[in-house]
Amino acid sequence: MCRMLAYGVVATLGVALLGISGCATTAPTRFYLLTPMLDTATVKPFAPARHLAIGVGPVAMPPYLNRPQIVTRATSAMLDFAEFDQWAAPLQDSVTRVVAENLSLLIPTDRVALHPWPRATSVDYQVSIAVDRFDGAAGGEVILLGHWSLWDADGNELVMKKVRFSAPTGGSEYEALVSAMSRTLADLSQDIAATVQGVAPRASTR
Repeated sequence: MCRMLAYGVVATLGVALLGISGCATTAPTRFYLLTPMLDTATVKPFAPARHLAIGVGPVAMPPYLNRPQIVTRATSAMLDFAEFDQWAAPLQDSVTRVVAENLSLLIPTDRVALHPWPRATSVDYQVSIAVDRFDGAAGGEVILLGHWSLWDADGNELVMKKVRFSAPTGGSEYEALVSAMSRTLADLSQDIAATVQGVAPRASTR
């Protein structure tokens, strides 16, 4: 009887220790957001464009990025999905938001709509973006690869450009990776803004 009781106590203690051990090793999940650019000192404002209404989206993302986990490259052919480092919002929505905020500063205009905008909202130009790759290696660099198109109010494609932007992470932390991703979106936004600024004067003289 005493032996059976001793076995029961040992088993109970074992289960309790496993539970404590499991709780002690569970890391909290960290959440990240892409951020818009803050420094526009190197960008020449395009005053005549203040009246322009710009629509941003849709933004198409490859399936491997449509997930909460932040994706990094282990090798050129292997991906890692972070279990405890995740996006605070869907990546597709964040890219749309950041590009829109960047364009509102770069063009500049306060008339920026996010796709899908209400039917009653009219835009002078629409920017659609197709992302083929948007990831990087910890301690390496981030690569943004894809193409974007500029459409007029009648649905005519005015410009289509393939793009590849990269930025060093400057560190092995996920925060450094996310900051580098934001910088590549700033490069993309400047490319789009320069094109809009070039097209808008020609369009206004028609």
